Amino acid sequence: MKWRNIGMNTLVVGAVTLLTFTGWQLFGPRPATTKLSGQTRAVQALKLTAVGDSLTHGVGDETNRGGYVGLIQTDLEASGDYTVSTQNYGVTGDTSTQIQKRVDQQPKLQAAVRQADILTLTVGGNDLMHVLQNHFLDITKADVTKGNQAFQKHLTTLVTSLRKLNPTAPIYVFGIYNPFYVYFPQLTAMTDSVSAWNQATQKTLAQHANMYYVDIDSVLTKGGASTDTATKNSLQKAIQGAKDANPLIFTQDHFHPNNAGYAKMTSQLWAVMQKSQKAWE
Repeated sequence: MKWRNIGMNTLVVGAVTLLTFTGWQLFGPRPATTKLSGQTRAVQALKLTAVGDSLTHGVGDETNRGGYVGLIQTDLEASGDYTVSTQNYGVTGDTSTQIQKRVDQQPKLQAAVRQADILTLTVGGNDLMHVLQNHFLDITKADVTKGNQAFQKHLTTLVTSLRKLNPTAPIYVFGIYNPFYVYFPQLTAMTDSVSAWNQATQKTLAQHANMYYVDIDSVLTKGGASTDTATKNSLQKAIQGAKDANPLIFTQDHFHPNNAGYAKMTSQLWAVMQKSQKAWE
């Protein structure tokens, strides 16, 4: 008898619970729709194609991620707004004419340029070095001017070729820098040559739409090092690990950026990209 009463009680409780739940669903207050503020937009896929010389290739980057190319990918994706794929067509030692030859003759490079949302270009450093090497002992302002004029013609041809392949993507062109300034600040020919080269490059790019100059001379040349103690013996000291070496330059060749140097380059690029965001979004 006791077990029967317990069973009956359980059935009654279950029935009441079911009726209550059903009534609440049918006649109870409806839940309000909640809108979340600050929702992120849909993630945008971006394609970045990098063309150029050793600075694009990433010589000196001990992570082997392509120097600034890998770093700018990380910066873009860190925002949470983008997924970025990159293609790196940097070749160490290439001058402007050698880069032009690859653009003209390599179908894969051409396809990557056509598909890009963002294009970057490092060029000019090897052109200037060839001028300095050819006139190392008797370099004159006229020699630099002649070499600079030739380079600007090559640069015009190169960016025009890239633009024909891709009419819409912004093109970010890096300037050049003087890796030897900390060691030989008194060799003003090199400093003046770099300055003249960069000024002419900015004028060339200003003649074309949707092209942007990225200054790296101001962040890499002096490297934050004191110039008071820099002498002709500084290069040997740097090889020996002295403190007056440029902290942004790769110690194995004293020419290319190291990881910290590429981070500086990337910061300069990112600053320009943020100001021209509408061009690549």
